[in-house]
Amino acid sequence: MFRKLSKVLIVAVALLAIAGLAFAGGQGDKGAKGGKKLNIVFVTPLIAHPVWDVARAGFEDTAKRLGFNAQYVGPQGIDPAEMVNQIEIALSSKVDGVITMPIAPTAMRPVFRKAAEIKTPVVFIGAIDPESPSLATVGTDEDNLGKIGSDAIKAYFAKKGNPPLRSVVMQSTMDASFAIKARDGYLKYMAQYPNFKMVVNEFCNSDMLIAMQKYESVFKAYPEINLVIGVCGEAGPAAAKVVKEQKLQSKMTVIAIDDVAETLDLIRDGTIYGTVAQNFYKMAQLCSEILVDYLKNGKQPARSADKQKYDFDSGAIFVTKENIDSYKDAMKN
Repeated sequence: MFRKLSKVLIVAVALLAIAGLAFAGGQGDKGAKGGKKLNIVFVTPLIAHPVWDVARAGFEDTAKRLGFNAQYVGPQGIDPAEMVNQIEIALSSKVDGVITMPIAPTAMRPVFRKAAEIKTPVVFIGAIDPESPSLATVGTDEDNLGKIGSDAIKAYFAKKGNPPLRSVVMQSTMDASFAIKARDGYLKYMAQYPNFKMVVNEFCNSDMLIAMQKYESVFKAYPEINLVIGVCGEAGPAAAKVVKEQKLQSKMTVIAIDDVAETLDLIRDGTIYGTVAQNFYKMAQLCSEILVDYLKNGKQPARSADKQKYDFDSGAIFVTKENIDSYKDAMKN
């Protein structure tokens, strides 16, 4: 009797140990199908930024709807090394999936390869790196963004007789893939304008103060500039502030990106003509849905044949005074 009881206890302990290991290390389909709540980490490039706060809302709302644990982490300022550190922490914690932006591809590739080696799926949001393994890429098609912005600029100035346009293009960093492609999209479609030239291309590290300082210098050094094209969130509001300070409203046309509250206010008062609003909420929502569907059901998302294109385009719309109160409804559709 004692021997039988001992054997039963040994088997029970062994089963508990196996179950414990499965709970601690289980991820992917096995963990999800076994009833384990998925743990997904979103490593953002900017933890407290109005644009990425919208993405955070999309991520956390989807977590509530689909029933997974959502953790949102990242640096205060653009810091690829800290993003890598946060991804490393997530992988060490054996999370089920990661959402992040490959903002500095070369520096971040080793951690993405590590994720692939341990079979932790990663979905890229807002940027593409064809040389890094990913489950899917979700974001705004940069070429189309440039076309949307350029079409709006050309239509606006056609009514003014197509005057010569001399532009400064402001972006986050000079090596950020999204910024580069968005800038190139603008240049591609603005080449169709009768008399357009990009005079200078600047960067601000997504810092409002740096952007303002750059504009102050640029407007002084290149008085012929009459058009600002922004491909980072700070570009429009920073330009508007300097335009107001230097009383350049009658001369300067400012084109922004994203629909943060400050940008919308400046559109309302006329300092910014318009902005290309990306759908960050939908971006994060799609990333989350893709991961959950893969982890729970093993569904591989459809991939674009062109590795330079997003697998899923979340869309964009040009916002001016005319549609500022209705564009969000249009974006939902």
